[in-house]
Amino acid sequence: MRGALATLFMLTLLGLAAGSARAAEGPDVVVLKDGRRVQGTIIREDENAVFLRVENGEERGIARLRIDKIIKGAGGAGVQAAEKAPVGPAPGPAAQQPVPEPKLNEPNNDLQAETNAIYQQLVDLGHSRKDKRKAAMDRAKELGFRALPILLAIFHPKQRTTPELRIGALRALVELAPLDQMGAETLGYVAMKDPDAEVRREACHAIKAMKETRSMNYLLIFSVSEDKRLQYQAAKALREIDDERAFSTLAMQIPQPEVQNANPDARGTTREIELPVGPLSTKTTVFLPEGPVAGTMTNISSPMADALKIISGKDLGNFQGVWVNWVLEKIGATSQKDRDEAYKKRSIKDRTGSPAHAP
Repeated sequence: MRGALATLFMLTLLGLAAGSARAAEGPDVVVLKDGRRVQGTIIREDENAVFLRVENGEERGIARLRIDKIIKGAGGAGVQAAEKAPVGPAPGPAAQQPVPEPKLNEPNNDLQAETNAIYQQLVDLGHSRKDKRKAAMDRAKELGFRALPILLAIFHPKQRTTPELRIGALRALVELAPLDQMGAETLGYVAMKDPDAEVRREACHAIKAMKETRSMNYLLIFSVSEDKRLQYQAAKALREIDDERAFSTLAMQIPQPEVQNANPDARGTTREIELPVGPLSTKTTVFLPEGPVAGTMTNISSPMADALKIISGKDLGNFQGVWVNWVLEKIGATSQKDRDEAYKKRSIKDRTGSPAHAP
């Protein structure tokens, strides 16, 4: 009996010593090739990545291609050596077999592993929990430009991603601004073509927040398209963005109507009429044409005016001056009252459109 108690006492002491040793080891540290260090507890490893549990309890996967070395139990003064992390497959029976060379028609395995590891760090951008979304956003900021290709690939039509993930990816792109040309055009595409209305609205808000001119140029091209479906989608996106630069661009590009040979048989008479000017009166000459009117008129309508009709929800015609006034009123540069006051200041001759060479 006494021998059994002694044995149990020794086992307890050994267990306490082992626990104390593990506590003294401290967290594991993964040193990346760019010099950064990630602390946590290694919970599992495979041939492509190492998975750590960080301080806030989240699990994080790091591709082996990014790892320079792994220091296990790096806390305290008990660290004596650093263990070099293998770049290839993890040690084991499979690592002893020769690795066949990839064929030309197969994707690069290393690149695929890196892509999958980054995607796993960003997939919580669409999580229902706020803390998960915030942690994924912080990882996106930490990855920087390396996260951009993955974020843009989320919007590919062949990718079956949830609307929540696409909205989270759009917010991450805003945090990583400025974007390159592909990123800016992707925002314009999503604002037009995403199947979910909330995702399209979020893309418009992202373009407005960044004042991304290249995205608006992308939308302007399709807003004057002959394809009415594309024109409607682009115009609705521009309406949601609500940037006066796009509206003024469309308004100033409306061509003026042109009339050619309106009256080939130019015949008529002239007569003088009196115009009241204050207490006095003056006379001016008016030409009264006669004969048939035959000719052609071009630029009666234009895609720019059609786009503005969709944007404004009003049919104000096809004349440039009308839409320029609409833009000025929209941005607060003028009002109907200002135009009325300006009209009152004009002379009777200007109001009636009479020739300026009156005697």
